[in-house]
Amino acid sequence: MKNDVSVLRPKNIEELDQILLRNGAQWTFVAGGTDLLVRKQSWRQSTHIIDLTGVPELHKRIEMDNGRVRIGAAVPYSAVVNHPFIKEHFPLLCEACSQIGSIQIQNRGTIGGNIANASPAGDTLPVLAVLNADILIGPQKNGKFELLKINEIMKGPGQTVLQANQYIAYIEIPVLEAKNQFWAFRKIGQRAAIAISKLSLAVLGWFEEDRKIREIRIATGSVAPVISRHEKTEKILTGQFLNEELIEQAAATLKQEIDPISDVRSTRPYRLEITANVLRDVLYELLKA
Repeated sequence: MKNDVSVLRPKNIEELDQILLRNGAQWTFVAGGTDLLVRKQSWRQSTHIIDLTGVPELHKRIEMDNGRVRIGAAVPYSAVVNHPFIKEHFPLLCEACSQIGSIQIQNRGTIGGNIANASPAGDTLPVLAVLNADILIGPQKNGKFELLKINEIMKGPGQTVLQANQYIAYIEIPVLEAKNQFWAFRKIGQRAAIAISKLSLAVLGWFEEDRKIREIRIATGSVAPVISRHEKTEKILTGQFLNEELIEQAAATLKQEIDPISDVRSTRPYRLEITANVLRDVLYELLKA
């Protein structure tokens, strides 16, 4: 016997927060819905669904304020990719969003959903880590959202710290210095498109005028239970001029910082080697630039 399912469609964020604060039910939040049918067996016991697409603050808002951009968690990937300000100031994020799934998925899928799924293979997650993004969590309390980083939200594959009545409201990213900036996003999958990553790598940094690395941020996906920065590898590169010896040292250190598994998509030994190789390729490209 099937349970009756109730679907609520709040019209604004105030109505959404009121529903969640007064009702202690176990909610399933739907933004793009790209995993809705795929996962229907795993959440079939959930009888309370909230459709976030009717909340304009979450579904349509990309705004700039006080040196930061705020992206609604239910804004589709395609809207992020095509937004002029995002394209100019956050090309790394645009690149990652443009490589997710098919055009149809990009028109429906959302960054908020990518975060909430908490998959180590989520393509935007290492990018958000190097961009130092804040994730704003609702419902608001005393008019304020809770702020978390990517590594603070994820507990493990498919697991987050979010409570039953909490949702991802916005992704907020500081506008970064463009001068002497370098960045890279690499994704390795079974095929060139519409594939879950065997690994992904995000790199963001800045050169000094003399091409010494002033700062570098590195994060990977699909090679550890959660997303995090690789601080040991970053430390080796910071304040240094790129050369072959340094690049090999950084690649070897990154192999020690990751902890991949063997699964249906790939093996642990392959992921260890290919992750080091991808970082090596990115750094050699910077050396030759």
